[in-house]
Amino acid sequence: MDLPVPSMCRHLRGRRAETYVADLLRSQGWTILRWNWRTPYAEVDLLTQDPTGDLVIVEVKSASPRSPLQGEDLLRPTQRRRLGRAVLWLQQRFPDPIRVDLVWVTLSQGNPQGMTRYRDVDLV
Repeated sequence: MDLPVPSMCRHLRGRRAETYVADLLRSQGWTILRWNWRTPYAEVDLLTQDPTGDLVIVEVKSASPRSPLQGEDLLRPTQRRRLGRAVLWLQQRFPDPIRVDLVWVTLSQGNPQGMTRYRDVDLV
């Protein structure tokens, strides 16, 4: 039985997952442009540029491998709508198309153990 996790623990777990993802993406030639960037519609975990030069919003989600929600199911409909609005807002500021990737980080005892990236997530 999983016990509720206090919000500060969730925040630290999320920060660890974001740092883990940022480090891995950097090692693969990605550039981190902004971190936890607040738009009027949603906070963007990572605004990045991939090795081909594409702008990519990376939404980081973390969960235990035992979690009933995994992969793209971790991104709730409300979050998808907010991110969609944030993309539209960002597209007014950047001339290039913006893609949204979801990265699911698996945790063991609160520490990142691995990640799966879902490229070009549908926000509708």
